[in-house]
Amino acid sequence: MTHMIKGANAPVPAAPLRVAVGRQSVPGAPTVSAAALLLDAAGAVRGDADIVFDDRPVHPSGAVRHVGTGQGAGQLAEWLELDLLRVEADVQRVLIVGSCTDGTFGQVPGLYAQLSTFDGTIVARYAVTDATAETAFVLGELYRRHGAWRFRAVGQGYEDGLAGLTRDVGGAGAVTAVSPPAPVVPSASPAVPSGSGPVPLAGVGKAGSGGTPDVGASFEPSSWAADFFAFEPRVYRGKGAKTVTVDLPFPPNGEPVILEARTEEYHFISVKIPGREDDVFLSDLPDHYGRTLMVPNRKGGPLTLKVRNSGAWQLTVLPLSAALPLDFGTIAGSGREVFVRTGPAAELKVRAEDPYKGWFQMHYHWGDSPSDLRRPAKRLVYEWNGRRVREKVALPSGPILVTIDKSRHQWELTLDPADPSEPSRGARKAWRR
Repeated sequence: MTHMIKGANAPVPAAPLRVAVGRQSVPGAPTVSAAALLLDAAGAVRGDADIVFDDRPVHPSGAVRHVGTGQGAGQLAEWLELDLLRVEADVQRVLIVGSCTDGTFGQVPGLYAQLSTFDGTIVARYAVTDATAETAFVLGELYRRHGAWRFRAVGQGYEDGLAGLTRDVGGAGAVTAVSPPAPVVPSASPAVPSGSGPVPLAGVGKAGSGGTPDVGASFEPSSWAADFFAFEPRVYRGKGAKTVTVDLPFPPNGEPVILEARTEEYHFISVKIPGREDDVFLSDLPDHYGRTLMVPNRKGGPLTLKVRNSGAWQLTVLPLSAALPLDFGTIAGSGREVFVRTGPAAELKVRAEDPYKGWFQMHYHWGDSPSDLRRPAKRLVYEWNGRRVREKVALPSGPILVTIDKSRHQWELTLDPADPSEPSRGARKAWRR
């Protein structure tokens, strides 16, 4: 691990990284909000989409994500995830930024930025020791040098807050929106990110609310996710055929969880729960990546998985709260994926291409209890021998899960507000145990 002083720089691996913007967990300390700003060669953001924070958690390239807050060992951190290989060529620097509105950084105990790989290896850590009256702070930056990436401990603060940062990098509309939420009491889980690793999305964007929610609907992801089985992500690695045990105390009749698969050499992977007819995965991963729902046993308790792949593979088991948000705008990607929609009724345009004419299938899940999510409520799209998929489907008001269940396709999803002339499907009940 590299402990850095202000102004120092060090190389970082060209691999997915987790970045913690953390502090000591002390009652009454100012709330710190983390963000990543992607800058071009002129040192400016190209637009609001280049600013990733809790209200805009995924960059259009899929290379940068804001994945939430964690607490443990006396520390409290907000987490970002970066896949440096997916950062667009026009982006030369990625700033790691903190802001606070209920105090100054001089009042933040033990402020630091820490970079680690997905296996937990810490590659750089910078502890801020000279903060005073600043309310916005650039802790560090990742930057390109001779075809590789390096991290620099910046330590530059702004007493005039985000307004000062805006003068330097542009993007006034979005930078000034990067402010901490109202203080919350985090769970007692360790300070690790709650989301999955960077995802192979070719374009993710938000175009505003674009509609009026149904009266009485619950659209807050935080309240939605709070009712689900929470646990730290579990990562399993292997090569060829192997049996692994997911040693988690799954509750009886609990909701599904997310299984993320990554492969290195070969696209095809098989993941099976012994005793079940259907495989969890039995498919190609077009970009060596895919995510699907995995249903725990009815009786609860640990799960056994039999994995087959001709090369090296990695499986990550994630809580349902790690589903990708499906908001107004366009998302592009490939293969199987899991989304959550927490907004009002909407219209989903589905475009997909596969030169091998494979299956393409989508469902949504909803219900009054977590156990209702174990089976899909309705099939949205089903194409057999689907070289080109062109569908327009209606989504009810959330919260719902939307899954791409079968796919070797490169796909694009565009979510638009529902036609106001269509009758409302009504608000869905929030899921409660």
